[in-house]
Amino acid sequence: MARLKPRDYQREAAEWALREGAAVVCMPTGTGKTLVAVLWIEELLRSGRARRVLVLEPTRFLVEQSARFLQSQGLDAAPVHGSLSRGERSRGWRSRVVVATPEIVVAEWREFLSQGFDAVVVDECHHTTGQDAYMKVMKGYRFRWRLGLTAYVPPSRRREIEELIGRIRCWGWDDPRLSRYLPGWEAEVYEAPLNDAEARLYMLLEEAWDQATGGSRSLLGNAIRWLVRDGALALMESLERSQKLRSLVPREALSLLYSGGVRPAHKLGALERVLRDHEGFDKAIVFIDRVVVAEYVAEKLAGYNPVLVLGRRRIDPREALDRARRPGTRLIVSTSAGEEGIDLPEASLLVVWSHTASPLRFIQRLGRVLRATDSARQRPRWVVFIATPDTVDVDSLVDGLLEARRAGVYVNIDPGVVEYIWSFSRRRRVLEAVEEQPAPLDVVARALGMPLPRAREALEWLQARGLAVYIYTHLGRVYAARTALQKLYTLYREALEPDRELEARITVYGENGQRLAGLRGVRDAVEARLARLLKRSGAFTRIVFTVQVPVGRGLVRLARLAYSYRVDTVDVLRLVLDNAYSCPRYIEYMGGAGLRGAEE
Repeated sequence: MARLKPRDYQREAAEWALREGAAVVCMPTGTGKTLVAVLWIEELLRSGRARRVLVLEPTRFLVEQSARFLQSQGLDAAPVHGSLSRGERSRGWRSRVVVATPEIVVAEWREFLSQGFDAVVVDECHHTTGQDAYMKVMKGYRFRWRLGLTAYVPPSRRREIEELIGRIRCWGWDDPRLSRYLPGWEAEVYEAPLNDAEARLYMLLEEAWDQATGGSRSLLGNAIRWLVRDGALALMESLERSQKLRSLVPREALSLLYSGGVRPAHKLGALERVLRDHEGFDKAIVFIDRVVVAEYVAEKLAGYNPVLVLGRRRIDPREALDRARRPGTRLIVSTSAGEEGIDLPEASLLVVWSHTASPLRFIQRLGRVLRATDSARQRPRWVVFIATPDTVDVDSLVDGLLEARRAGVYVNIDPGVVEYIWSFSRRRRVLEAVEEQPAPLDVVARALGMPLPRAREALEWLQARGLAVYIYTHLGRVYAARTALQKLYTLYREALEPDRELEARITVYGENGQRLAGLRGVRDAVEARLARLLKRSGAFTRIVFTVQVPVGRGLVRLARLAYSYRVDTVDVLRLVLDNAYSCPRYIEYMGGAGLRGAEE
């Protein structure tokens, strides 16, 4: 990346922060807060006011991204996080600018103290409130120079952020210099974790789902989704309507559900925080799929004098919409009836309680904010997603964001926030497991305490997006993160030492399943041809390898191996070919059944 030329407001912000010594720069997403940090760091190092600078990022993804950006701007910056080896971290700590997660700073506190940092940049600094590791770093070490960066400072957290970091100043929605860079609205994610009783209930339903088959599994899958997406009230109502579903739910789960330890709507507290944090909103719309939950939420938020929009069968729509449009109405609670066919008023705050992966519904909801009038465009507008971490609810949110992107709707949400919510999904847990230790599916599921079908679903999702791969071995399929290819070569060398004289037939498929090529040959010749094809097509989504392998006494066995994951680099292509052409080494362990199952 070429060195970027700072804009005038970025220089202004950096100079102000240097004068303050301890300051927080608040700018909307997309306006270049990180370049402000570059200018601030450069001046401190150049003038000798600081020898070492620590940059705190909330996730490993942002650590890597930020370190690369700082390097591209000419700074001696290095990442330090838990996924790096001890040697890599040790080298990283010696850089003049260290980019790290607060967790690794706390974990390697002695190493951190020995480096003598003079300055700190706290990115996404609103995380300093309520996050133990951030608090330990900011309270446990006195930095002479402090710079916080954020897109938004919730009023309720302003005092704490100023105490930990410094004075806050905002550049943004009312500054004409920034208007050309602003999309007009921003998105956030709030977490609504389950309590202990709810987490136990969720686990019991997952275990029942794991054991069920056919229609029973489908019913239990819906029950799980209703619980974590909408709330226990939705599950209770469904159990009252369906005796079949009730018979499938374990007795202990039923007892927990009605025990009083399970909240009727576990996302209510997060919604209340959203409304407090965005206290300046003129009108807010909350989308909740289940009527019984929407009614409960409206009752609990009576202080906002909410209007319910539930569909024509439940209320008089004309009366409800008339009330919703009144200037004094600040809160509208709507089911899917408000997404289409009913002209809800525009809002400056949209809260998505129930997630959907449907691009149409996703876009219709966002339209309530995107259609704001010219007068409303003078103020920030927000879309807030409430998600239940460590459950399928997070997966649904991630799916919705991805589907919206495919449909051409860009959700203006910070990449670090997406990475943050992704860290709470089962897919991320699976990815981290196979990044740390490549393993067969059953081993991964057992290590994570996850039902086998859920682990399989997660791996299939990761494979489709090029984040995970697998190879065939004497243990069957062994899965690994895309970033752990070298570990596969170290741990499963026998399955990756190809027979370069073996001739095989290979069929390659691209996006949307179209057949790209069919070819025959030995390993090196095939790689040369496929590498050229990969360069032209961009990616393969499936490679099928067929070969006759001698097994003794004049007999041969037909090996048919399918690699159904995204292959978009030469390194992954080589992994596939090395494994496929090594099949004579492990075919005797797998047997005929194993090879027939390879294509399933």
